[in-house]
Amino acid sequence: MIRVMQIGYGYWGNNVAKKLVASNLLELVALVETDEQKRARAKSQLPGEIEILSSYEEMLASPKIDAVVICTQTEYSFEIAMAAMEHGKHIFIEKPVAKNVELARRLITKADEKNLILHCDHLMVYNPVIRYIKRMIDSGEIGDIMYIDISRINLGPIRKDINALLDLAVHDIAVIDYFMDGLTPNELSAYGTKFFGKQETITYLTMKCGDVLININSSWVSPVKTRRMVVAGTKKMLVFDDVKMDDKLTIYDSGIDVVQGNVYGEYEFSTRVGDIHMPHINFEDSLQNSLEHFAGCVEAGKTSQSGPEQCLRVMKVLEWAQESLQNNRQ
Repeated sequence: MIRVMQIGYGYWGNNVAKKLVASNLLELVALVETDEQKRARAKSQLPGEIEILSSYEEMLASPKIDAVVICTQTEYSFEIAMAAMEHGKHIFIEKPVAKNVELARRLITKADEKNLILHCDHLMVYNPVIRYIKRMIDSGEIGDIMYIDISRINLGPIRKDINALLDLAVHDIAVIDYFMDGLTPNELSAYGTKFFGKQETITYLTMKCGDVLININSSWVSPVKTRRMVVAGTKKMLVFDDVKMDDKLTIYDSGIDVVQGNVYGEYEFSTRVGDIHMPHINFEDSLQNSLEHFAGCVEAGKTSQSGPEQCLRVMKVLEWAQESLQNNRQ
C-alpha cells in the first residue's frame, strides 16, 4: 500500500481524494488545504482517520508518507513537487507538469537524482477508449493516419493561472503523443483570443507531423460541452465522442480507394463507404487508472507511461504553442 499525502482540495482535488479513498493500492493518510472552508468540507466528506492539515511542510519529513499527490494550480505545483522530492517522496502531479520546459526539466532532473517516480496525470492516456484506439493504430487496422481533429470546449471555469491551451489542449497533446509513440511536430501554429481576464479563453492549435495534420480547438466559452476526436486513417476512420453516455467510439470502414484510370499510368480516386461499427468497451475510470498506474510504478520502480519523457515532449509542444500565441498577438 502506497501511503500518500494530497495537497489541494478544490474542484478536481475533491475527485482525486475520492479515488484515493476507494483505491486498494493507495492509502490517503493526509490532506492539505490552505483554504479554511475547503478544509471544513474535506473534514465532513472524508473518513475521520485522514489528517486534514493547513500546511504540508512538516508532513513532508514524515516516514508515514511515501508519495505526494499535487492538485494545486500550476503556479504552486513546481515548488511543492521540488520540496517533496527533496524529502524522498514520489510525485503524482496534475497537468501540466510545469509552466514551461525549463521547470519541467528541473523536476525531471530532481526525480532522476533521487530515484523517484514522477507521474503527470495525463488523464486521457488512461482512458479505455483511447487505449482501444491505440491498439487499432499499432495493429495497422486504420492504416496510416492522415489527420486528427479534436474539439475540447465547454462553458468555464475561467482559470487565472493558465490559458485554455494549457488547461485543455494538454490532454489532447498527451493523447496524440501516445498514439504516435512520441509527438515531434515539424510545423506548428497557434492562435487565441482573450475575452475574460489576461489569459486566452479560446485557442486553436494546428500542427504537422510528417504527413499528419493535427488540429486542436480549446475553449472555455462554449454553450455546449464537447469532447470530440476524429482520427482519419487510410483504411478506416473513427470518431470518439467522450460526452456520450454509451457507444463513445464509432469506427467507419470508409475512405478513398486509388484505382487504375482509363489511360495507362493515370489513377482515379473513388470514395468507399463501408460498415459502421461501435465496439463495446467496458467502462473504466480514467482517474482511478492513472492513480493505480502510478502506484504500480512506485511498487515496481518503473517509469510511468506519463512520466518524464512524455512530460518533456508535451511541455515542448506547449511551450512552442505559447510562443506562437505570443507572436500571433502582435
